[in-house]
Amino acid sequence: MELTIMKKLIIAIAAAGVFMQACNSKLDINPSDSVSSDEALSDYSGITAALNGVYDVLQQTEYYGRNYLVMTEANADNIYIAASNSNRFLSSFRHDYASVDADVRDFWSAAYTGIMRANRVLEAVDGISATQEQKNIAKGEALFLRALMHFDLVNVFARPYAQGGGSQPGVPLKLKYVIDQPARATVKEVYDQVIADLVQAKELLSGVGEATKNHASKYAAEALLARVYLQKGDKANAIVEATNVINAGFTLQPSGVDYYNVPNSNEEIFTLIYQDAETTGSDNLGNMYQKPGYGDFRVSPDLMSTFDAADSRRVYFDKLGDEDVNRKFSGQSGKQGMTSPKLLRLAEMYLIRAEANSTANPAAAIEDVNVIREKRNLDKLTGVAPAAVLDSVLAESRREFMFEGHRYFDLIRNGRGVNRNFCGSILAIKAPCTIEANAFNIIWPIPEKERNTNPGIEQNQGYE
Repeated sequence: MELTIMKKLIIAIAAAGVFMQACNSKLDINPSDSVSSDEALSDYSGITAALNGVYDVLQQTEYYGRNYLVMTEANADNIYIAASNSNRFLSSFRHDYASVDADVRDFWSAAYTGIMRANRVLEAVDGISATQEQKNIAKGEALFLRALMHFDLVNVFARPYAQGGGSQPGVPLKLKYVIDQPARATVKEVYDQVIADLVQAKELLSGVGEATKNHASKYAAEALLARVYLQKGDKANAIVEATNVINAGFTLQPSGVDYYNVPNSNEEIFTLIYQDAETTGSDNLGNMYQKPGYGDFRVSPDLMSTFDAADSRRVYFDKLGDEDVNRKFSGQSGKQGMTSPKLLRLAEMYLIRAEANSTANPAAAIEDVNVIREKRNLDKLTGVAPAAVLDSVLAESRREFMFEGHRYFDLIRNGRGVNRNFCGSILAIKAPCTIEANAFNIIWPIPEKERNTNPGIEQNQGYE
């Protein structure tokens, strides 16, 4: 039955209220949240504006604009917090989150805001005035984005897939543009939906190739599928999807000092582009690492010790006094600390395939690792014992994706936990040296605000 005009208005107003919970005024496009769905999304321009609103959520400070990348990095062993700091992200580094933690709450809110916006596009797109190709692309982009956000949520708010084979509580699946209070789906149910969305997105975006880097494309869907399959433990499908992308025509780029300051190289598969006017100033990602800026984080000695002198990625380090600092995100377009996050790039596909092959085909795994090493001015690995191949893959991934939020997931996916073997000697900020892979605080708490409004959602064990 069709909704009455009044009901449509009520839904639009309620949805706009949800959207505002995670609104960042700098990047928030919101061209259509305050009017009815039929009025705003009747044609392709309206759908395009609505899709921009989904990408906008990813760019917010609470998400890939800074916090999600910093929090997951602080959860692991690549960085530590300086003695003189701005009192930010301490709970991430200490793994002592409370359910009222603002950063945790704001990420949850931002991700579900984006999911709601994607759902709005998906429900409206078939009825708009547009070509079938335009409808397919819009639907494919929305499915890709919904999958990415559900995947990011389940990775930090739920146990890894391997712990319980997906039977553990996951996160709520939001698949319709309605204000509701669903219970937590299982981890398996979330993964199944993410995979289904991405498989459909890949087909719908079949004509959107490697030249498209700042919107979802066929190869972005395949690359994210490779990541999802690896995180799930489905190595065979991870290899298939990673290989599809490797064979697509992308090329690895040198580790130049400005690689992360100039977006859209031929290595990039999906990059969140920031324009000059979109700088967040002191809240730019790079300013969490460098001074001038907050300069809260230092590079761990343990990470530094893994680099050979010839490694071209050493260009991303600098000194601040006697401490090592990250200069990977030094600034874009003259804006200090501003960066366009390269969320999916070719190097990851080689390392996904290497990890997936590390047990069944260790020689192929080392061959893929060596593709990365040669591009980083390093000698090829030879004579690696089969039992040490996974260690070699994870070590290369750590160096390649340092400060990009990968390390935490590499560790917990493989049941390794976090071992900060540097922490006893240099930490001014007290934090645990070891967080076991099965510890309750290896994942984040469900935000108290969500539990207050959705009494049917259970809290993660240990945070009750």
